[in-house]
Amino acid sequence: MKTILRGATLIDGTGRPPIYNSVIIVDNGIIKNVGATSYTDTIEGGAQVIELDGHTIIPGLIDAHIHMDLHGMANTYEENLVEDKLRSIRTACDMEVTLKRGITTIRNAGSVNHIDFAVKEAVDNGWCNGPNIITCGRILSITASGNDYFKGMYREADGVHEVRKAAREQIKNGAGFLKVMATGAYMNPGGVPGATQFEEDELKAIVQEANKLELKVAAHAHGKEGIMNAIRAGVDTIEHGTFMDDEAIDLLIEKQIYLIPTYVAGHLMLKNGVENGVPAHMIQKNSRIREIRGKNLKKAIDAGVKVAFGSDAGTNYNYHGNNALELILYVNEGFMDSIKAICSATKMSAEALGISDKTGTLEVGKAADIVVVNGVLEQSLEPLMDSVIMVFKDGQLVK
Repeated sequence: MKTILRGATLIDGTGRPPIYNSVIIVDNGIIKNVGATSYTDTIEGGAQVIELDGHTIIPGLIDAHIHMDLHGMANTYEENLVEDKLRSIRTACDMEVTLKRGITTIRNAGSVNHIDFAVKEAVDNGWCNGPNIITCGRILSITASGNDYFKGMYREADGVHEVRKAAREQIKNGAGFLKVMATGAYMNPGGVPGATQFEEDELKAIVQEANKLELKVAAHAHGKEGIMNAIRAGVDTIEHGTFMDDEAIDLLIEKQIYLIPTYVAGHLMLKNGVENGVPAHMIQKNSRIREIRGKNLKKAIDAGVKVAFGSDAGTNYNYHGNNALELILYVNEGFMDSIKAICSATKMSAEALGISDKTGTLEVGKAADIVVVNGVLEQSLEPLMDSVIMVFKDGQLVK
């Protein structure tokens, strides 16, 4: 049966201006028509018509960087105390929450002991509700201090021969993309975010293995040298990008590589602080770069770097389902307006993940991944936090 959504303000994710008093016709999970309402194109026999005056329709959001098996604990080390079988169930529950808050696709940027593969299979088989999931399994890393802080999350390898084998292992296990550590991390004790990890030749070897099977590579990269190594190696996305300078920004633009800032993660760590259980080493590292992170992100956006949406959900106080806080910060801190932020979380994320032929915008022929919000989104994205009233995934009403 066809479903017709009629009367809402439509923000289609392309970056074009909103369409007021819109209509979307969905048939068999696919968008068949979209545009301004007319009496002739919306009255069809047997169709379910949903009147949505006073509401806003956007594409399903695509969060390109989460950690699905982390749970937003104040001290992430305590995640190690949760048994894998319970962690898997908790992850499945968190993914249902995520879906019902309007995120219809996620890319998981690293999980312990392949819990992500199990939950993805459960969702794909219809055993539980959740967004479409693209996942990498374990993160590829050099032998590094602090990796044991997240037991089972890293696959350590050193040298070109070892990293090729490690990449092949993750692909064999079911990875839909590869995640690599081009620099150190804020969350790992002993990690130095600005320091390089994999060298350029190691990164190139990983990219080559991924490209053989048309898989993408995401590079965790805070420091400038690590960012440059990753870009030259041919990765598809730079995660975080904290210390990018003009040279790195220019190279991102030249190579058309997407930046996924995960800006909200550091914001929430600092907002909650040591007094609320966030480990001191995380606060110390994030405090040092609070201003430079925002300054560099604004510079990159203004220069024309392609920015996709990634919340880093699962990190400290960064709860699944609250993913849209990242977008709200983009708007509230003046990085971009609401329409551009929605485009970042839909069209741009879909392009970054290589799925823009299927989803990311509300256009004819694409999957009916649709979110209905009670209210207006043109000036503020706050309604994404508490006013999502309907979610369609592949045309199926899931909320």
